[in-house]
Amino acid sequence: MTTDAQGLQVTASAEAAAAFDLAISDYFGWKGDPVARLQAAVDQDPGFSLGSSAIAALFLLGGFRGDHPRVVTALAAAERGRSGATSRETRHLAAARLLAAGEMANAIHIWENILVEHPTDALALRFAHDGYFCLGQSLSIRDSIARVLPHWDPQGENYGYVLGQYAFGLEEAGELRRAEEVGRAAIARNAEDAWAIHAVAHVLETESRQAEGIAFLRAARPDWSRAHALAIHNGWHLALYLIEEGRFDEVLADYDRYVAPKLAGDFLLDLVDASALLWRLELAGADVGERWGPLAAQWLTHVDDHVLLFNDLHIALAVARAGNQLGIERLRRSLDRYAREGQGDNRNVTAEVGRRLIDGVLAFAAGEYGRAVEFILPVRYNAIRIGGSHAQRDLITQTLIAAAERAGQLSLTRALLAERVALRPTERTRQHYARAGGVGNFSFNAI
Repeated sequence: MTTDAQGLQVTASAEAAAAFDLAISDYFGWKGDPVARLQAAVDQDPGFSLGSSAIAALFLLGGFRGDHPRVVTALAAAERGRSGATSRETRHLAAARLLAAGEMANAIHIWENILVEHPTDALALRFAHDGYFCLGQSLSIRDSIARVLPHWDPQGENYGYVLGQYAFGLEEAGELRRAEEVGRAAIARNAEDAWAIHAVAHVLETESRQAEGIAFLRAARPDWSRAHALAIHNGWHLALYLIEEGRFDEVLADYDRYVAPKLAGDFLLDLVDASALLWRLELAGADVGERWGPLAAQWLTHVDDHVLLFNDLHIALAVARAGNQLGIERLRRSLDRYAREGQGDNRNVTAEVGRRLIDGVLAFAAGEYGRAVEFILPVRYNAIRIGGSHAQRDLITQTLIAAAERAGQLSLTRALLAERVALRPTERTRQHYARAGGVGNFSFNAI
């Protein structure tokens, strides 16, 4: 019987199983090319159904539509090899098919059922983690790891990566002290664990520890840069600290050095980070020059995908600030069609929450600040449904504050800034609150 690194039975040759283990390590470490490793294993052993369904799921979680030729090909290959597959492996195929149909929540349900019986199933664990992230289900990100962590061997190769996942879940659930402790423990095991580094970066940003965050990420840059799939995102976290300190030139220099050259690579997380970074810079008062144009052009190749509203929102940021009116109209028409004809979880999120957010940022970019407030304010607490992290969705709150201020709605501006000072009491936010006419001695230190 062939088994994987976690001791689970795998219906594959020994060579394919070894390649599968390497792909898992790449996937957990945000490095290498897990799809290429899996494809090589399937080419060597066409009956390796789990390898093919994993390829499909990786493509789908990476932003491919369910009808993309590479997804369709991978699912067909998994179907052809399923005759000798175990029950666990056929359930992975069922989850991948649901994911292709836009039913992410139902796919997660299958992965969680697998984990109840096989708590060391690395694929199910990471797929569920990514799925919860896409749905914005913060507590589930945490609890999914907590349920299985006792079953993982602390001496095993991937245990540190699982700790890194748990650290991020703890942070998203608001348990910041435990998150930092677990994240640093994961880094101590593996200095190149970019997801654990990312979890600690989230803690430092949430607690407004900007100087510490800059020092931490700059010192660790040689390590997290090796995780190429997460390198731009950890650089984005560094930029958040620098923007808060008004160090715009450093952010733009890093954008030109690290981000702009990767746009043509079409990795969606990089495109998301680029959009969010330029938008935040402009909200803070920086001039980003002509950088929006190439980014908007790359995003428009995905204008009809509608895999995640989170991505569509960042398309809207880019095309609006690039002044691409044709792109804006293409996006609006595509979203209208998707609302009429689409199906699945993301379609519902788009119709119930996401379209208002997109219309809000489009109005903001057009200088229609009062309309931006009207669109965003009623759904801001439902924005968690679009997925992403608390730090990423903070862009919505920042946009709302700027829209209220520019619309002359000063009472709302002060109220939102008072809320923000309570959550992120940075010097920049305190000064903004004071300029807006906030209470002069406002402080939570006396409470």
